Amino acid sequence: MSKPNFHPVILAGGRGTRFWPLSRQRRAKQLLALDGKQTMLQQTVARLLPLASAARFWIITNEHLRREVLRQVPRVNPKQILAEPAARNTAPAIGLAAFILMKIDPDAVIGLFPSDHVIGDERRYREVLKNGIEIAAAGENIVVLGIRPTRAETGYGYIEAGSSFEATPFAFAASRKNPMRRAPPNS
Repeated sequence: MSKPNFHPVILAGGRGTRFWPLSRQRRAKQLLALDGKQTMLQQTVARLLPLASAARFWIITNEHLRREVLRQVPRVNPKQILAEPAARNTAPAIGLAAFILMKIDPDAVIGLFPSDHVIGDERRYREVLKNGIEIAAAGENIVVLGIRPTRAETGYGYIEAGSSFEATPFAFAASRKNPMRRAPPNS
């Protein structure tokens, strides 16, 4: 198989309310250097650069954060740092990126990455990600990487693990139904 046309899309919006008083409307948490060295956004870009050239990166942000995003990631083409005119959450940002990349590169493998994650073992993360990119490129596949949950979170829906692919990935089915909820008696 030829090398997949991998395009990282980094989601870097937000209102700057989660790390108040450090974060503000024009300085959301992903723009803070919590380790004192690099911001979370800069760490995300650095973590993904071994997998794709900076020319393939896209960053979706908002009007309040765009100027600071441009300053923090000068390697990314300013035309590929898009500011949504109004906050509409994650799905429209993903739709925008998919629409643009479908026009530019119909064979694109799109990777969506929050800009505010902390990854401890970056080498292992990239290994798993490479495997996911290959699975996604092999057909009409959607690959979701995540951690084993410690509790139910209704805001994300529910993911039910299916059959295993090779060593670690699983086939999944998304559901809005709560698998932890018990049926009422006599139902």
